[in-house]
Amino acid sequence: MLQKDGWEQSLARWRAFWGGEVADRPPVLIYQMASFSSDISPETATEISSPNTILARQLAYYDPTKNTALLEQAEQSLAARSQWPDDMPPALAAGGGVHFTGAIFGAPVRATANMLTSEPLIADWAQAEAIRYNPNNEWVRRALGLARQLVARSAGRYAVIPGLIEGPSDICAALRGITQLAGDLYEHPQAVMRLATKGAEAWLAFARDLFAIIPLYDGGTVTQWNLWAPGRAAALQEDFCTIVSPRQYREFFLPLDRELAQSVDLLWVHVHAGAIHLVDELLTVEEIRGIQIVNDGIASPPLQRVLSMMRRIQERGKCLIVRKYSPEELESILPYLSPRGLAIDTYCPTLTDAQSWLERLTQWPFARER
Repeated sequence: MLQKDGWEQSLARWRAFWGGEVADRPPVLIYQMASFSSDISPETATEISSPNTILARQLAYYDPTKNTALLEQAEQSLAARSQWPDDMPPALAAGGGVHFTGAIFGAPVRATANMLTSEPLIADWAQAEAIRYNPNNEWVRRALGLARQLVARSAGRYAVIPGLIEGPSDICAALRGITQLAGDLYEHPQAVMRLATKGAEAWLAFARDLFAIIPLYDGGTVTQWNLWAPGRAAALQEDFCTIVSPRQYREFFLPLDRELAQSVDLLWVHVHAGAIHLVDELLTVEEIRGIQIVNDGIASPPLQRVLSMMRRIQERGKCLIVRKYSPEELESILPYLSPRGLAIDTYCPTLTDAQSWLERLTQWPFARER
């Protein structure tokens, strides 16, 4: 990659990671921020924009007649961090976002607090029968158009991330509402299963369309959350399942997640620490290659319980991605993990701090295991 110093070495680290091995060290993603309070907007944000401004900016980003300056700004940001010593591939996403899953089904989009969300569509389950994935939906067309534009602009200088929609449970939650869906698992289980199946079909259709546009980069895909993986790869998000039991996940959503995993060369799953009770179910699926455990701060279970599950993931031969733990917290985590099949996603406020932490990483006892 022309905009990432040392990419060949980073690529070797990613290849070793997905092979269950380790190169000179595990691959590391370092975000430049003082804390990692949210997947959506870091605490370092200094402005809260009006809802109309947020929505207008998002729409402009997808509009080839209006987005030239925005894309140039994004590309400049990639160039500005090219000397960071981590393994984050420079990449820009086409599609994705909290609002996007509902929007591609026609759900109204609104802006609040510095982010976009979509409104539920299903007030009554009778309305669910009419819901269909439409490839001519305006948000689908925006994402596919942006993908084409980014592929042309990048000319191999950076990767284009397929901004896939969330998994079947999150699709159901976006269309029905989280609270309502939680009750529906008991009161309308068959309706939930039918909607989840539609969601899986939509995921597959949208993924096919994006993959048809976005070429492989160095033989792989930069997935959401900026991980490089070999072949046609995807990250899967099922955040709604944080509040379901292992039995409910196994009955309603796991078979569909297996189907999605079978549709690509490699699939890994994004799991919040509050959902580690579902990890044993994920470990039964051979097609799922990796699991990302995300620190939820004060909402996380005790660290020892989470660490035990991290170790179990590695012991069962799955790749482990540890996300949103600070360098200080990693001091209490990494010595208990194998460097083989391990990737780290953390944050540092400055380039100097990132360099110092990576030097520290190479000195830890676990890093000498081969």
